Amino acid sequence: MRVDPIAPAGAMRALRGALPLRTERLVLRTLRPDDIDVVRGYRNAPGQRRWTYTPDQTEAELMAWTAGGAPVVLRDGDATQLGIELDGALVGDLMVRITSLRSRQAELGWMVAAEAQGKGVATEAARAALELAWAMGAHRVIAHLDEENVASRRVAERLGMVVEARHVEDEVNPATGELGTSLILAIRRP
Repeated sequence: MRVDPIAPAGAMRALRGALPLRTERLVLRTLRPDDIDVVRGYRNAPGQRRWTYTPDQTEAELMAWTAGGAPVVLRDGDATQLGIELDGALVGDLMVRITSLRSRQAELGWMVAAEAQGKGVATEAARAALELAWAMGAHRVIAHLDEENVASRRVAERLGMVVEARHVEDEVNPATGELGTSLILAIRRP
């Protein structure tokens, strides 16, 4: 069966037309420059970087992260970072990345501030983002996470994702200096 690639213009129309995306309790929206202090607070909080395999974000990286502007999907790897609001307050963010236009592949990733964890925020936001990825033309969506990140694995499984791969000691985690084992969970469009 022939598969046509995701059309960047169509993906951007779907993405821009959906934002801000509202769920029962949340609003997903593009990050803005005035979000920088809140984003710094939860992204660089002790323990949070453990799951992202990156060191604390620098001021310049945070400025780029929260620059705002319209989402762009032109090539493989382009991502949109959406802020997650609960009761009008920014409590986290979520990434929707097109990993392959040609193969219609996307990836989701999420981070929620410690005080908002355990309330279903990540699951509700990720479910909305999964629907957005389908609307953008994705056929298959993955989550790439550390095997020890049980909470994020549960979120992915609630979306219907299943473990497709386990990469043993595949990356050194800069936050811990140790090798970590990655899981790739995926779901195909129904």
